[in-house]
Amino acid sequence: MLRPDDPVYILLATYNGERFLPAQIDSLLAQDDPDWLLLVRDDGSTDGSLQILSQAARSDRRVRILRSGTERLGSTGSFFELMQQAMSEGARYFALCDQDDVWLPQKLSLMRLAMHDLEGVADRDAALLCWSDLSWIDADGRTLAHSHFRRAGAAVALSGPGPWLLAMNVVPGCAMLGNRALLEIALPQPPGIDHHDWWLALVAAAAGHVRVLDMPLAAYRQHLGNAVGAASPLAKLIQALRSPAALPARGRTTYWQAVANARHLYRRLGRDRLPPAWRQAVEHAVEELGAASRLRRLGAVVRGPVRRIGWWRNLLMLVSAFGPEKRPETDSSDFA
Repeated sequence: MLRPDDPVYILLATYNGERFLPAQIDSLLAQDDPDWLLLVRDDGSTDGSLQILSQAARSDRRVRILRSGTERLGSTGSFFELMQQAMSEGARYFALCDQDDVWLPQKLSLMRLAMHDLEGVADRDAALLCWSDLSWIDADGRTLAHSHFRRAGAAVALSGPGPWLLAMNVVPGCAMLGNRALLEIALPQPPGIDHHDWWLALVAAAAGHVRVLDMPLAAYRQHLGNAVGAASPLAKLIQALRSPAALPARGRTTYWQAVANARHLYRRLGRDRLPPAWRQAVEHAVEELGAASRLRRLGAVVRGPVRRIGWWRNLLMLVSAFGPEKRPETDSSDFA
């Protein structure tokens, strides 16, 4: 266990979450490890979310609502602001929390034990990240799947990160616990980064160490209001048949976001700080997957080290590579 003066900052971003928020807060209060602080940013809810949060803050001094104006930042912007606030307050450890999930009572304690184990083998100032598996539940709390990664066709993520992480975002933020060194590298938010959890996982994998717990420690709720959510390969196939244009469009967005992520990773860490295998993969993602030539991009997907998990995802990656460029406006064509 961490010392009492080393609480984990649980970072909760909320927006119109009154339906599921009470269950999530109750699950945090039920944690068998009491050494935590809950820092909340609400993104302009118009329902009863703020009243629920205010009641929780009155009942427990570990709960604090961040007063940050009325600007809508979205999920990613809210989490980056929460991470920045946690770092400014001296947080040594942080965990990301969604408003609609339910944590198992032992989630925090087991994640901290994993972090301690990682600290025992890593350099003192290394960026560290632990992630666990999750179960899936529906809007009414019924179990849909016992393993997020296996149901999503991404079981390899339970063995730790690899170059596939440059091509796809499969690790939800609600599965993560990180240390201060990770915050110091990941912050501030790079322009055009649309997924805070993807960025954190990339930084930790490329610049530090990752430990994975092959056990579900939270119930990841799947419902129509998910900001991102998850789906099985079969569900994605059904979605594609129902809306043929939607999946390729999302695939192109993910493809060019991956190129932008790689470029930002190279800029943030510098060439010398990247381990050789990661440096090769990052340079490949920027120079080859991000090439102006469609044929060169196709060849990079077929022959390169950066591939997605599963043949159907790689087929979509090929389609995305051959499609029109969709570079973020803040992106550029070099590493500078």
